Amino acid sequence: MAITTFVWLPPLIIGLILAILELIFVHQDEAGMGWLKHGFHAIPTMIVFVFISMNIDYVASLFNWTPNIWVTIGIRVFVGIIAAAKISAAAAVAGRVGEKLPHTLTIAVLVMVAPFAWEYIACGIPFIKTLASNGCPA
Repeated sequence: MAITTFVWLPPLIIGLILAILELIFVHQDEAGMGWLKHGFHAIPTMIVFVFISMNIDYVASLFNWTPNIWVTIGIRVFVGIIAAAKISAAAAVAGRVGEKLPHTLTIAVLVMVAPFAWEYIACGIPFIKTLASNGCPA
């Protein structure tokens, strides 16, 4: 069994994009508060969620385990649910206002589909294919 490649570039890029999107949502939903300070935690946590979502097959291959598509999708859904819970919890800790449910669900779904979005959108760009650890199928 071949070891699946660990990807680090796509999760960084997508994680930063989703973190910026979350900051935009926080700014819209919690206007008047210190939204940047409150939402700054989104950057590292979003990168971690996307790292998990995009490297499930790599971790499974380390244990000589071949997950089927349903287990992989189930893990991604679980990571998306954890991301949504984290966003809701962070909004609740902030106090008087919270992030709107559509914003929370949008971020959670984007975490779940990040590997597929990268493959269909970014892997079509010739420059991306020249980068090391590009996450594109061979």
